[in-house]
Amino acid sequence: MPGKPTLLDSILATPPSGHSDVTASIRASLLSTLFENTRSMLMAGAAGAFVAMVALFRLRAEWALCWLIADLALLAARFGIIRSYVARNRAEAVHPGPWAAQYAPVSLVYCLTLGAGTMGCVMSPDSELASLATMVTAGILGGVASRNAALPRLAIAQICLGALPIGVGAALAPRSSAWILIPPLALYIAGMAAIVGRHYDSLVALMTAEQKHAELAARFDAALTHMPHGLCTIDDAGKVVIANRRTAELFGATVEMLRLNVPLPEFIGHAGLAKFGETLRRQLVERCTAWLAEERTSLDLPLNDGRRLEMTRNPVPDGSAVIIIEDVTERRLTEAKILHLARHDPLTGLPNRRELSERLSQLLARNAANQAAPLAVMYLDLDGFKQVNDSLGHHAGDEVLAAVAARLRAMLRSGDGELVARLGGDEFAVIVEHAAPATSEALAERVIYRLSEPYSLSTGETVAIGTSIGIAFAVNGDTFERLMRRADAALYDAKTAGKGTFRFASIKGNNEAVIALANRHATRGSSELV
Repeated sequence: MPGKPTLLDSILATPPSGHSDVTASIRASLLSTLFENTRSMLMAGAAGAFVAMVALFRLRAEWALCWLIADLALLAARFGIIRSYVARNRAEAVHPGPWAAQYAPVSLVYCLTLGAGTMGCVMSPDSELASLATMVTAGILGGVASRNAALPRLAIAQICLGALPIGVGAALAPRSSAWILIPPLALYIAGMAAIVGRHYDSLVALMTAEQKHAELAARFDAALTHMPHGLCTIDDAGKVVIANRRTAELFGATVEMLRLNVPLPEFIGHAGLAKFGETLRRQLVERCTAWLAEERTSLDLPLNDGRRLEMTRNPVPDGSAVIIIEDVTERRLTEAKILHLARHDPLTGLPNRRELSERLSQLLARNAANQAAPLAVMYLDLDGFKQVNDSLGHHAGDEVLAAVAARLRAMLRSGDGELVARLGGDEFAVIVEHAAPATSEALAERVIYRLSEPYSLSTGETVAIGTSIGIAFAVNGDTFERLMRRADAALYDAKTAGKGTFRFASIKGNNEAVIALANRHATRGSSELV
């Protein structure tokens, strides 16, 4: 159990009223102020010793000699305690409490000795010495009020021990005029106590604010250090002021390699120099410089290790900005995968109807504007595919569809203007640019031949299917839906004709080449659609 508080504990304690926010760390800081500003303490001690010497030479009194010796001894003791604390604290951080417990009694005895010596001067017949001693003591006690205000009870005790003996001396002095010192002395003590209180309040407020600022700075530093994104701030001149550890890691650098107080492009370029080399460094600088000039919000930075970084600028009203740097490699891959799935068939990997519609609509618009080379659509439907599904199951059907897609992709791989798409079920489409009727006919025959070859399944079974094709050429004013309807009508004609063949969609209009080709194959059948 803790022992009963002593008088010294009470003197060293901080006042509880009105200061509930005084934490243990603030109290330690208050105690440590006792060991600061030793120069003022030495100057005050020298002033006290000077007055004692004057009293000794003028009065030739033994008490003046004792005063001088005590002043110098107590000054040396105080200074020794301070030096001991400073040396120990420099080697390792220590709590100032034990040293304060040593310092406080010595300082109290010093003030009592100072007051007793001044009392002797006041009681002496030498009025000049009395005035000198009173003035010096008042100045020393004023310094005490300032220097030790962090411990107000100690400071007030020192002031009382130094000032009250002067009042006693004034009351007992043989000179009748000495009593005049008593009223101003009382006001002096009260004034010093008020100064100590205000100074203490200011110190506590300052230390509390500093502590909160330090805690906030520590939290900010921890958040800055451990956040998953890179962060740096630039001032209104565009120079980097702050950068966290993650920024360095994203560019393959260390915190020590980051350059602050340089323009952002130079900062980014130097950060990437160690890992990515001079060529990429120049590219980073150029891209970042252009980005700042265009005042775009975000910037993609592709790196030569396959990663992609995204820089986002968040302006601040004072002209500065916060730059967030994020590794978006996985996000970009995910976005690309989602986009691919939205536009491609998941079974075959071919473009789906949506992608075909957009691509074909763009080509139709271009052809209408530029009167480009003929554009054709081949509409394919598999013959005999339903029997595969019914007899062998949908798994076998999926294998066949994937194999059909692979054969179409292989056949058309070298065609710059060809696009294969799966429309759904067992229906496929092929866009053929620069499509002359003769080449379209030849391509249709190759497709029919290639897709009619047997398919070996993973189960060991072999199946055979075929395909029918409807071909439609685009004319001015065509839309995706109109062109596909004509191709579908031609496909219907091919199916009606016995499957395993193709038909052209004829058009009423002035496309003479298409009409001639359609007439040439009239024996095979054709569809007519306005």
